[in-house]
Amino acid sequence: MKLNISFTHLYSFSAAHRLYSPVFSDEKNLQVYGKCNNLYGHGHDYTVEITIKGEPDKESGMIIPSTEMNSAVNNLLSELNYKHLDKETPFFLQHVSTGEIIIQFLWDELNKRIPNRLLYHIKLWESNNNYFEIGEDI
Repeated sequence: MKLNISFTHLYSFSAAHRLYSPVFSDEKNLQVYGKCNNLYGHGHDYTVEITIKGEPDKESGMIIPSTEMNSAVNNLLSELNYKHLDKETPFFLQHVSTGEIIIQFLWDELNKRIPNRLLYHIKLWESNNNYFEIGEDI
């Protein structure tokens, strides 16, 4: 019988952003995004829960070596950490930096960096009150 086991690790990064869509008028941006449309942006200390799922390797006993997973995730998060996303991150120069789009970006990028389609689920905590989820079971 093939067993699938999941493993979740928590990571964090800090970033600023401004919720703003160039297709909206200033009034519509304020209506849609409220105080998060502040001209100077605002910041978050994000927590990211990354879950992989698979069968443990017979030799190592692990789904993926933790050093390999940490390297893939930390390299990606370093591209976002301590950045103003809308001004310093190429992807977000062209996309609104909502939590929904940030988590889709993380999913797409981690699927390129974590081998063998092991990525299963991501939860992105934006604040104590808001989180976003993406994954195979959503």
